[in-house]
Amino acid sequence: MWTWLYIVANLFALPGLGTFLAGRRVAGAAQMIMAATGFVLTMFWFATFVLEWIREREFPYDGGAQFHWGLIGAGTFACAWLWGLVSGLQIRRAARTKNP
Repeated sequence: MWTWLYIVANLFALPGLGTFLAGRRVAGAAQMIMAATGFVLTMFWFATFVLEWIREREFPYDGGAQFHWGLIGAGTFACAWLWGLVSGLQIRRAARTKNP
């Protein structure tokens, strides 16, 4: 029962939270740090994008000067999310084999 909550926490709240709550502290903390880093990088790009849009009064179709940070951030967050999915499924599988 709890294993589904760990998967839901990993996928819809914060990647790594469910893993951390399931007792895999190091992996969970690493996933949370990775997700937070990706989020911060993406928000940095978004803020610079909006400021450039306001300053130039024209939509920056090329993604802005810091677009590469947005891509790196989104990719980092996506990797953390996928890692959270995999670890959540591993926790679920381990619980099923322990209690058939």
